[in-house]
Amino acid sequence: MRAATSVALLVLSLAARAAEPPGPAGRPRSDLVAVSRAMTAIDAAERRGDVNEERQRWSDAAARSPKDAPARFLAVYAQPAGEERWAAFKALTKEFPRSALGHVGMAGVYVSWNMLDQAERSAAQALEIEPDGWLALLVRGGGYERKEKDEKASADFRAVLAADPDSPEAHLGLARIARRAGDAERARSEAQAALATDGGFAPALELLGGLALDAGREAEAKELWSKVVLASPRDRAARATLARLLAKDGDAAGARDQWKAAVDIKEDAEGLTALASASRAANDAESERRALERLAALDPASADWRRLAEVRLAGQDWDGAEKALKRALAADPKDVQAQLGLAQVHLARGETTAAVEALRAAGDPGKPPLDPIAKRINLQKLKKADVNALQRSVSSLVDRTFRARLPEAPGLSGVLQIRVTVDAAGAATLVEVLEDTVHDGDVQASAYWNLHDATYPPGKPGRYAFTFKFGRQTAAAQ
Repeated sequence: MRAATSVALLVLSLAARAAEPPGPAGRPRSDLVAVSRAMTAIDAAERRGDVNEERQRWSDAAARSPKDAPARFLAVYAQPAGEERWAAFKALTKEFPRSALGHVGMAGVYVSWNMLDQAERSAAQALEIEPDGWLALLVRGGGYERKEKDEKASADFRAVLAADPDSPEAHLGLARIARRAGDAERARSEAQAALATDGGFAPALELLGGLALDAGREAEAKELWSKVVLASPRDRAARATLARLLAKDGDAAGARDQWKAAVDIKEDAEGLTALASASRAANDAESERRALERLAALDPASADWRRLAEVRLAGQDWDGAEKALKRALAADPKDVQAQLGLAQVHLARGETTAAVEALRAAGDPGKPPLDPIAKRINLQKLKKADVNALQRSVSSLVDRTFRARLPEAPGLSGVLQIRVTVDAAGAATLVEVLEDTVHDGDVQASAYWNLHDATYPPGKPGRYAFTFKFGRQTAAAQ
């Protein structure tokens, strides 16, 4: 029942009651039923995220009837949780010393703060003022339950039901206790009794959903958790549970949407990882990319850098893919797929020299894509008796590569200077590009890798500089 239907009734019927002394113990308190239902409605609005309407409603009611303790109590109850609300309840105990509601409110705040001894004392004060004020028993039962004093909690919840047989909170308390005791049927019965009063009572729906999962009734669980999410859209745990159920049922898009909502509520590595996976299953590359990037920014150590690189490669985001691939390789230098991806980035940019390096680092898997590149750049393993002969041979190979590029780049020209550091065995240990005004990936790669792979005269370690000059129709080496 929404508080909207009970405001006028409360204001009219409780004003006189607030000024009267409490009735004898055991007397039915129908006025408290209306207060309790209004509290239920406020809690439900809080879960839905539209509690401001309830706050305004009860604030207006309290303003119209400032001497009405229930209306004032509900105006405070609808306010945000915190010390200010506790202080407002405490003020009510001073302003309305013959009403127990201020103490009930304080006890509820104490339970939410897990200050359970203080909650019990405030509930006792409420019962001293109004022995028939069973709202105090409802709050005290919740405190006993948190203390795992289930017998005392059950006694309080049953006492509440004796006065208000339809109390959803009391039925739910008994349902929780029964579930912990392993009595699934009793728990189910009590939770359903709570829903008989309030069909959208999220805590009861959640408990039934948990029971359905315990029993392996996944179709029923999915339906119940869908209702929980409708009743409590800001419940991240509920959305995560529903997302897993939807994914298991093959509804990838539904799972993705639930994880999106869960991440919007709270962004963490677990949720973003799940969102990325669900988005991938739903063939939603854009959603997956955003999730992976948010994960990478939030928790780089948990990020799936290689998968992020794959998504960026698919979108031809070469810079982003390169960054992700390098992070993947930093974590695992032997990641073959990352090396292949890096080669793809370099080839897309025309960086043939770097592409060859990445393909070689990939090992055997890199050989198929490397073979046509090696042929294109005229790559050979040269061995000459002296450096001058080696220079002429490399120049011939680079010239051949240059001429093959002219049909696509007829204006190609410039200077390419490379320095090679050679050890005593005649192997190149370092190859450096000192100058490149040609700016052609294949030409540079031809010179670089032919010089890198060459065998130099042994016993003559040192540095050798090679300069290649290219005109529009000729190539020469010096």
